Amino acid sequence: MTAPTRPLPGPSELTWDQSAGRACVWCRQPLTSGAVSVGIVRDQLGTHNLDTEVWAGPCCTRTIH
Repeated sequence: MTAPTRPLPGPSELTWDQSAGRACVWCRQPLTSGAVSVGIVRDQLGTHNLDTEVWAGPCCTRTIH
């Protein structure tokens, strides 16, 4: 299954659960099984890399037929 192509939110728009990989990056629903990585939200504070891998659940990755 491939995740749909959608823009990722900016780093300041992520909730704590989204940043921690516990919630869907697009709908904020808690993730259980079937989550897929949909990209990396890039951020930095000075020399510190704050990149965050974000995930989407089946709720936002189902293909509509």
